[in-house]
Amino acid sequence: MTAEKQICLGICVCQMVAILSGVSLLYLTVIVIIPSKDELAMGFKMTPIMCTTVEAKDLASGNKKLPCNWSTCGEWCLSKGSGTCMQINVMVRNNGSKVNFRDCVDISDDACSALDVNVTHIRYCKRGQCKDLTGLYYCTKDGENECRNITPAFMCHSRKVDRNPVQCNEEKCEDRLNGVYSCKAGKCHHLKEINKYWRDCERKCTKLEMRERNVIIFSRERLVATACSSMDSPDNSTFNTTSSIESVSNSQEWRDKKVALLIFCSYVEKVTGKTTYDLLSADCFNATLGSAEDLQGLKDYMMLLQLHQNLGNRSEWVIPPEHTLRVMNNTQLRINPEGCVNTLRKECTAFFETHAHDGFDGMTPDRYPCYITDKSQNFVIGKFDPQRTTTILLVATILPGCLFVLACSCLFICSKSVGVDDEGHLRVTLLQGGAAGEKSDYWMAGLSDKVEDEPAGASLPRATTPVQTTV
Repeated sequence: MTAEKQICLGICVCQMVAILSGVSLLYLTVIVIIPSKDELAMGFKMTPIMCTTVEAKDLASGNKKLPCNWSTCGEWCLSKGSGTCMQINVMVRNNGSKVNFRDCVDISDDACSALDVNVTHIRYCKRGQCKDLTGLYYCTKDGENECRNITPAFMCHSRKVDRNPVQCNEEKCEDRLNGVYSCKAGKCHHLKEINKYWRDCERKCTKLEMRERNVIIFSRERLVATACSSMDSPDNSTFNTTSSIESVSNSQEWRDKKVALLIFCSYVEKVTGKTTYDLLSADCFNATLGSAEDLQGLKDYMMLLQLHQNLGNRSEWVIPPEHTLRVMNNTQLRINPEGCVNTLRKECTAFFETHAHDGFDGMTPDRYPCYITDKSQNFVIGKFDPQRTTTILLVATILPGCLFVLACSCLFICSKSVGVDDEGHLRVTLLQGGAAGEKSDYWMAGLSDKVEDEPAGASLPRATTPVQTTV
């Protein structure tokens, strides 16, 4: 490669880097730098508290679309207002108590739900909402080809399963879904023998065994029943529950399994020992005692839930109910202060899967950590990582900024050190005071020296003026 080509290539690369880094800097200023600075400036508290979804609605669904004043999460910040307009309102509360159950045996851990299919969330396959269906779905072929998730509450078995699945993509399904389907990532197999799920499918958790149990934990769509030797509550619990939990743990009736502790905990971790288990529970509330006689004949999950509610109404709480932890009653939930993301990885869809159950269909409302700030009482955010936000802000600012300055500096140096000679070729003039094609001061000085060194006879002839003689 010749020197001229190297110069051209270097200038082109610098121009390209300058343009791309400049455009990137403008683009990142809108979608990263300004939102990140605003998020850090709002002063969200580092320690999360808990939020419970009390209402979730999509204003963009249905025949009559309502104006979208705010959204919990939008997939692209530069085009907010298009697509869905999911609004989630939450009850903000302090964290519940921590309770540890020790030396537990005979643990049953079941997936149970009080789901009412008639009011559950609907997927409209004709709108392309069935691409990622996973689980059991009951679909009707009329209208928008609606599908309802029956997985939490029903188990369906069929010997006749359509081997050729119906493929659903982002546009629509290949065929209309009609009946009960077993789906995985949008590939749905028809269960041919099942005509009506409420008649041909089995309701989950209708054969429970509650005898010889003294701990019953409701954890979202999960029921844990066991017999434990003791329990304790750490001193850092939100409620002063240490004394009440120890009082129950030391009672002979509880140890003899004549009474059982019924409690709701958002998180339950099972730690396996040599012969027994420990259950580590967090964010616990709604704890009350029920007698073995009350539990003796219970086999159905729905009846067990009703018993827990009745016991709370007529007896004292061992750990107070959830509403006593309330900080704010009905507040907007946003994934971040902007209410939108720019990853284009369906981050909002994943967020709604764990935050949009409001309990109206019988399922347990979603409970999750959230972050508040003293500067605003109008909303809380579901995701906050100040260290990650700071890192992204620095990268989005420094990297394109340094590239832009470096490229522009190189172009400026090239403008002073590269010129065109008399033959039209690029040459490096090394800051000689002018371009290669111009007559520089060095050239003029050389010409003057040459003229002075020439002999007198070799000088150019001079024009003379004729002398007129007057007679």
